[in-house]
Amino acid sequence: MDGQGVPTLPEAFDDLDVGITLRDPETGATLDANKRVEELYGYPIEKLRGMDVGDYTAPSTKYSQEEAMRRIRAAADGDPQVFEWRIERSTGELIWVQVRLERSSIERTPCVLAEIRDITDYKARERRLHLLNRVVRHNLRNEANLLIGYADRLKAAVDQTKLEDEVETILDIATEIGTMSDSIHQIEEIADPEATKRKATNLVDVVRQLAEKYQSKYPEAELTVDGDSSVWVTADNGLDYAIEHGIENAIVHNDRETPSVTVTVMGDPDGQQGCVQIADDGPQIPDVEIDVLDQDVTTNSTYHGSGIGLWVMQWCIDSLGGELRFEKNEPRGNVVEFRLPRTDDRPEP
Repeated sequence: MDGQGVPTLPEAFDDLDVGITLRDPETGATLDANKRVEELYGYPIEKLRGMDVGDYTAPSTKYSQEEAMRRIRAAADGDPQVFEWRIERSTGELIWVQVRLERSSIERTPCVLAEIRDITDYKARERRLHLLNRVVRHNLRNEANLLIGYADRLKAAVDQTKLEDEVETILDIATEIGTMSDSIHQIEEIADPEATKRKATNLVDVVRQLAEKYQSKYPEAELTVDGDSSVWVTADNGLDYAIEHGIENAIVHNDRETPSVTVTVMGDPDGQQGCVQIADDGPQIPDVEIDVLDQDVTTNSTYHGSGIGLWVMQWCIDSLGGELRFEKNEPRGNVVEFRLPRTDDRPEP
């Protein structure tokens, strides 16, 4: 107990690798926490005491302050809770934690004890297996079956025009299989922490270099870059892969004769995150391709088109502690947004 009768943790808890907090069973307020919690969340205990769970819960998720209170009160009533939660650290980085809540008491004062473990690497491996097993393997099997079918039709083709159409379709399918293979290679590279090194990266510089590359590759497209040159993030090759897929998807899946794509770099109002927005004027990305990024969605069909590219974007941005968002463009098209924690570290000029 402290001088005001508030329960406190024994000093020995500061030596643990797992985060420990004490919570008020009625209000959910943080009463005390060990040093590991301060490291995980990025806030000192003095500040955590005045924060709600919702203050450091990742934005744009299904988690809420209300859900946290429900679980805390259930634990206080004798029903232990074990669940996963995504939090936003003080730096803006998003990480996954596993939380275990149990009823406890300190010197006869009731409280809820929480054990908090960083499971970000585990979630990354889980998402990787989910991608390979539920999407890529399924797509490769279906694309191979399509190739066989078109090859059989090619044998029977007599009309020259029809023959050209069948050959073009086979080439398209073979190209898509090759693209999936490249995507798998990118995911494998990002999954290996030794394969690519992170460093301070200027977002506008990366965007301009990749925009030049894809403007040369697709000269028929109108590709515009606009942005704040002061936005720096900590990134590796995964950032390049995500932006590449975002730009290429916006161009190749556009049904206009002259696809229009605008890439904008900005900082968010509170200065914690850097944002890249890729806006196009093409057809809407099918909901099924966005929904399948949610691990709770069951794969029942083949995801063509931008689907694999969306998976690579999700994987790469997740690995950097960021967030991938999708919105509708007005009056037509899509806005794909990457949000990454900003950094003050930058190379000497």
